Amino acid sequence: MKKVHKAINKNIRMLLIIAATTVVALAVLLMLIAGNEERNQIPTDPTKTSETKESEAPTDVNETTVPTQEQGVSQQAQLLYDARVEDINDSASVAKLLETVDLRKNMANYQVTLMVKESPKSMVITFDKTISAAEQQAFDEKMQKYAEQILALTKGADQVQWVYTVKGEDGKKEERNVYLDAQRAKELLKNDVTKYGASAKAVQNLLDQQNRKDVR
Repeated sequence: MKKVHKAINKNIRMLLIIAATTVVALAVLLMLIAGNEERNQIPTDPTKTSETKESEAPTDVNETTVPTQEQGVSQQAQLLYDARVEDINDSASVAKLLETVDLRKNMANYQVTLMVKESPKSMVITFDKTISAAEQQAFDEKMQKYAEQILALTKGADQVQWVYTVKGEDGKKEERNVYLDAQRAKELLKNDVTKYGASAKAVQNLLDQQNRKDVR
């Protein structure tokens, strides 16, 4: 009987030892799992995260450079000044200036010819437009304003010519050629026209002077 009790006690001790070992092993395993979860929850370097976001964030900068405006200078004056022509021989710059003046919208479709191999150096603007004799004066007065701007902003230009077609009362059409040179512009503006191209503020002064004329 004693032998049976000893055998039972021995088996119980073995079971207890196995159970204790199992508990310890499970505890160690749980600690390892918890440690891994904590490591997985550790935030990444905020500096690196910020850099990544900054580099991946789309910019809002427009490809077209926004001109810096002086105080008291309108956007129109600034754009005109930025489109100034440093040399009348530069046909690309001339084209850009005329686009900025927006003759196509303000006057009519046109073609430009630069007469620069002789004096006076002229910019000839031929309009694809036919007007009545009654509209002539208004058309010329409007174009004179743009011719003043072109002369002010184009170095080396002595005069601006504009050509268009006039339809008379009898139905006959004839080509009309009008021009404005630097001397005549000086008389009209009471100032050297080239001085109005010296700065954006000077261009603004020209626009203001022209607007006052229009109001009269």
